[in-house]
Amino acid sequence: MPYDKVIKDSDIEYIREQTGWAYQDMKWLSKEEAVKAGSERNALLQSVSGRVIKHFNESKISTGPLSPGCMTCGKGTWSCIFIGSLCTANCFYCPQDRKQKKDEPPNESGLIFNDPDDYVDYLEKFKFKGVSFSGGEPFLKFKEVLAFIKKIRKRLGRGIYIWVYTNGDLVDEKKLKALKQAGLNEIRFDIAARKYSLKAAKMAAGIIDRVTVEIPAVPEDYEILKKCLPKMKAMGVAHLNLHQLNATEQCFRPFIDHGYTFLHQPNIAVLESEMTALRIVKDVLDNNIGLSVNYCTPVYKHRFQKKAYRKRFQPYIKEKYEDLTESEFIRRLSVQDKPANLKEIVRAFQKSKCDGGLWFFDERENKLFFHPSLLDKIDSGRHNLIVNYYTPMLTTVPGKEDEGVKEVVLNARRKFMVERNLLHELTIDNPAAVKFFQELFIEKKNERDVLKRFYSDYDLKTKADVNEMMNEKDNICYLKTWEFVGSGLYEIY
Repeated sequence: MPYDKVIKDSDIEYIREQTGWAYQDMKWLSKEEAVKAGSERNALLQSVSGRVIKHFNESKISTGPLSPGCMTCGKGTWSCIFIGSLCTANCFYCPQDRKQKKDEPPNESGLIFNDPDDYVDYLEKFKFKGVSFSGGEPFLKFKEVLAFIKKIRKRLGRGIYIWVYTNGDLVDEKKLKALKQAGLNEIRFDIAARKYSLKAAKMAAGIIDRVTVEIPAVPEDYEILKKCLPKMKAMGVAHLNLHQLNATEQCFRPFIDHGYTFLHQPNIAVLESEMTALRIVKDVLDNNIGLSVNYCTPVYKHRFQKKAYRKRFQPYIKEKYEDLTESEFIRRLSVQDKPANLKEIVRAFQKSKCDGGLWFFDERENKLFFHPSLLDKIDSGRHNLIVNYYTPMLTTVPGKEDEGVKEVVLNARRKFMVERNLLHELTIDNPAAVKFFQELFIEKKNERDVLKRFYSDYDLKTKADVNEMMNEKDNICYLKTWEFVGSGLYEIY
């Protein structure tokens, strides 16, 4: 089975599980429809080729510079605090539960921050360079936003970039001036929430240093958004950030009612929304409007925002004998055998004067864990290679600290736990396949050359051997999911 089909089948199975509540009711892009849709998307991308800037492994495109806040996001140094959960609007595309009547406390990554000092300790501990306030509607908790900004500026100075999201309903000149005085760098408006009114954005443009419009690319609103483009530029809007609509349990039903086509991607994106975003990018360029439009794609978020989260918390649970992939997943290698055989390997490590922290012998499971740099010292003809991938997860639930759960002390008042979550395990039982894994992911050699050697090294005698070889190859290539960040946009199908 071809590698790309393995990935696609896996994506479809994952999405089926994730959307069990609605899968049969949703219109999914078929393989046949993807041919036409892919051709249309490629034509749009080709029409702007050479005229857009590609950022972060070409997973984000823009017609001009990105906001400093967006740059901190891409570099993994951005913290978004949800200051509250209530809102003045009821947007059909909102990913949150708008029926909720009880407000939630300020939170970030599942951690509650009622005390601004605790949040600043958090920012300082993890060396954040950008902070945004989101919700709900942050202006419903304006006093809290102001208090947080003042505390951040007092303790961290001007070196941190701060912005706030709003639909503009509660914005007035007095509040804007208070935010400016407190140290706000940027304000971002969701004008789609209020029929694309630019009134609040125009007011802010004369007070806040940087004004941005940040909205989802709503397909049926294409024409009205197109008419807004020159108006935004004229009033001093610095950036237009466009997002592709993606379905959640809270908004999937309106998306179905709108007749949208869903894509089998990790974030369940809407096909028509991406086409709309690309058309807007093309319009800005074709008409020389001069507005910096940033198409913030779902694949960018999947790759870089999640990578930043892993990078932030994996140091607390990663062992010395483990390694990190390019995507900041924790990779663990091990072999399992009789204790006597494993101790023989340990003696070989010791004889070679290897750093004792680069391996760990678990006598309970009869497993030997070791750093990838020691893989050459393992006889793959005698031992199967076990590969595991983990990701860190934050939890505030008290638990016993062990190898899989570590305590992080924020300050004298606060602490939280980081635990490891197993994502995938693969046992490689053929020496040629072990070598393929090592050259592709550890030594990072050219994939085409590695595949040629893999095919030539495999001992093929029967058709069953060929099938086994191809399955082994696909299983190892599937590990790219956790090994590499990837580049470019998602395949449309």
